[in-house]
Amino acid sequence: MNGMEAVRSLTFVATGWTLTVSILAVLVTAAISYFSWRRAGYRAGHGALEALRLGIVTLAAVLLNQPEWVEEFRPTQKPTIAVLWDDSASMETRDVVQPSTGGTTTGALTRQEAIAPLISEETWAKLKGKMDVVIQPLSAGWDSNSASLKRATNLAEPLATASERFKNLRGILLISDGDWNTGDPPVLAASSLRLKGIPVFAAPVGSPSRLPDIDLVSLDVATFGIAGKSLRIPFAIDSALPREYVVNVTLHVSDGTEVTKEVRIAPMGRTADALIWKPPATGDYTVTLSIPAHPDEALLNNNSRAAPVAIRDEKLKVLIVESLPRWEYRYLRNALSRDPGVELSCLLLQTGL
Repeated sequence: MNGMEAVRSLTFVATGWTLTVSILAVLVTAAISYFSWRRAGYRAGHGALEALRLGIVTLAAVLLNQPEWVEEFRPTQKPTIAVLWDDSASMETRDVVQPSTGGTTTGALTRQEAIAPLISEETWAKLKGKMDVVIQPLSAGWDSNSASLKRATNLAEPLATASERFKNLRGILLISDGDWNTGDPPVLAASSLRLKGIPVFAAPVGSPSRLPDIDLVSLDVATFGIAGKSLRIPFAIDSALPREYVVNVTLHVSDGTEVTKEVRIAPMGRTADALIWKPPATGDYTVTLSIPAHPDEALLNNNSRAAPVAIRDEKLKVLIVESLPRWEYRYLRNALSRDPGVELSCLLLQTGL
């Protein structure tokens, strides 16, 4: 056979009592046949009959010990184990909690960080002496558009083509964060591999449900502001907690200023709000918005965000030209005159003014 080496041998499945009975039967038969042949005067015809009897008993003794002719086909190449791991964008989700010895959580890892030991070459170093271990991401070589696979999880195609891609494949370890969302059902490909004698072992990673968490998803700070003019800083908080609660959100400025606001965070949804900060002087600042940790929160590294902002001493020069001092003119003049970042000039063209 191609790539196989045949080893043939004759084996016996004998026990102590079958071996003993076989030897005694052959010895007793041999003794009886000899004495019978001697009494017959060593005639050739009688000797042939006794030899036939001894042969039959010997054959029965051999069959009693269950002889088997074994042909063993040994591969001349090493068997291959394929380790296929999911490299889609969902593997960047941080929901793998690492418990400490005291039973409390010490933070969470991304799914990609959690599977790092399984896809490390050192993990499979001991097995590589007996097998060829191939470690590949699911998107490697299965689609020319790898960027599209980053946004999807196709488990069927890599499994269906694995037996063709890897020579002498004997097993597949599939590491993924969950269900397929594109391509054919992977169970069909796994069943086809099982019929070929290639088992598929699944290693799931990630939490089956969203962890309780408060996530500061955005901090929209303008790139620059005007000194002495209030700056509005919008932010958004995403909550995975089942209950509404009130928290004090704090804005820390690099000059030591702090702005605090009470925010009511909606359960299982997103809350949008804003803080008002009035920069005292020009310069480059860093603003950091932080949310106190909730007692039920599992992830503590997404409760704050920082952003730079440049404060300038600039004023917008505005000229209002109008014929009559109408209500629109009065409203616009009063609004702009109150803005410290605006230098206002007005010109009325009414006759007599």
